[in-house]
Amino acid sequence: MKNNLFVKSLFSCSFILLLNLFSSAQQIDARFDIANFQSENNPYIETYLSVNANGLSYLSKANGTYQAQLTVVIEFIQDDKIIKVDKYNLSSPEINDTSLIDFVFLDQQRYQLSEGNYTLSLSLTDNNNINKEIKHKQEIEIKSKNNGFSDIQLVESYKQTIEKNILSKGGYDLIPFISNLYNTDNIKLSCYFEYYSDKNEEVLIQSSIISQSTQKIVNNLIKRKKCNSMFDASLNTFPIENLSTGTYYLKIEAINRNNEVIETNLRKFYKINKNLKNEFVFEDSFISMIDNKDTLKKYIEYLHPIQTSIENIQGKNLDYNNVEILQKYFYRFWYDRDPFNTEQSWKNYYNLVKLVNREFRNGIIDGYLSDRGRIYLSYGSPNSRSQEIMPKGFQPFEVWHYYSIGDERDIKFIFSNDRMPNEYRLVYTNKFGEINDKDWLNRFEENYYDDFDNGKKSPIDYYNNPN
Repeated sequence: MKNNLFVKSLFSCSFILLLNLFSSAQQIDARFDIANFQSENNPYIETYLSVNANGLSYLSKANGTYQAQLTVVIEFIQDDKIIKVDKYNLSSPEINDTSLIDFVFLDQQRYQLSEGNYTLSLSLTDNNNINKEIKHKQEIEIKSKNNGFSDIQLVESYKQTIEKNILSKGGYDLIPFISNLYNTDNIKLSCYFEYYSDKNEEVLIQSSIISQSTQKIVNNLIKRKKCNSMFDASLNTFPIENLSTGTYYLKIEAINRNNEVIETNLRKFYKINKNLKNEFVFEDSFISMIDNKDTLKKYIEYLHPIQTSIENIQGKNLDYNNVEILQKYFYRFWYDRDPFNTEQSWKNYYNLVKLVNREFRNGIIDGYLSDRGRIYLSYGSPNSRSQEIMPKGFQPFEVWHYYSIGDERDIKFIFSNDRMPNEYRLVYTNKFGEINDKDWLNRFEENYYDDFDNGKKSPIDYYNNPN
C-alpha cells in the first residue's frame, strides 16, 4: 500500500468547481495529470491523482468506524506490450460518520522510463463497490531534456523541504493542483518548472500569463530571473483574483544575451468567475439581436451536451430573468471556443441540434436530451451506425462506431430501446468517462443464446465487429 495524502475541506471545496476530467454520475469523481522531468541523464514522469472521497463506498469496520479503499492500476504500454505496471491500494482514514466527509485523496507517483511514445492506462476501482470504476488512456511522449524546460506543474501549496519525500523537487515540497481550471475562490496560481542546459550560458528565465484571445501578457503578470547554471528550478506565484473569465496560458521562455528566445513552453488554464454581469462586454455582435429571455434560456439549455462541468453549474445558477446576464453567458460560451468565428460556431451547432431534435425525439423529450442526441452533439456523426428494429430475443438496438474521438480509438456505443418508442438509452460503451449499465450487460449475457438468433446479429456482435 502506498502513501497518500488527505486534504481537508478548505482544499476540497475548490474541487467542486474544477474541470471534471473523467467523472460521471454514479461513478468515481477523480482528476488526473502528469508532468515530465529530468533527473541527471534520465527522464521521469510524475503522475498526480485526486479522488473525491465523498463519492466512494465505505465499509463498516469491527471498531465501529468506516473506511473506503481504491485499487489503482497504472500501466505504460509500448507497441502493445506492457513495459511497466504499478498496482496499489489507496485507503481513506477511518471515520465515524459518512455524512461528514470533507476530504479528497491526493496521490503522486514517479516512474523512470526510456525515451519514446507510450500509452498510459489508468484504472480506479472502488474496492467496496466493484461497479464503481473508471478507466482512462492517453498517449504520452517521454523525452530526455538536456536542453530546455520540463513540463509545468501547477501547485496548490508548498513549503521548504526538511526531509526529502515523494513531493520534493527543487528544495520544496509541492502539493499538486490537479486541474487546469481556477474559479473565483482561487486568488493565486502557483507553478513549478525546471530548466536544463548542457552549458553554463547565462539566460533570462521569463514567466508570464497571456490571454489566448489577444496573445498578450495580462495585468502585468510577468516574472524574470537570471540563470547561468546547467539546472535551475523555478517556483512562481501569480495573483489571479482580477483575471476575467477566459482562457489563458502560462508561458515560460529562456532568452539569451542576444534577446533571442531559445526555449519556450506553455500550459493552458481557464479562469471561471461566478459573476458575469460586469465582466464581459459585447458590442455589435450577433448576441445583441437575441434579446428574448425565453429564447436565450432555450439556447442555453441546448448547450448542455457540450458544457464542461463548471459551465453546467454556472448555467444552472444564472438569473434567468436578466437578459443581459443570459446574453453574456451565451456569448462567452462561444467566444471561448472560437473568438474569430463565434456566430458561425453557434450556427453550426444549432443546425446539429435541429437535426438531432428531428431524428431522436420521442414525443416526450427533445432529441438533444436523449442519449443518442447527446452523444451525437458531443462527438459528431458516427462512422457507422448499425440498427436492428425487430431483433429476436432482445429489444431494438443501435450500435455506433467511431474510428476515433480525440486521442481514443475504435470507440463504440450500444443503445437499447427497452422502455418506450424511440427512447434508445446508452447501455454500454468503451468511451472513457461515459456510464455503462452493467446490469443490462449481465442480463443480456444470461438471456441471449446464439442457438436461437436465426442468423440475427446481437448488439455484442455489432460491438465486436462493427460495420
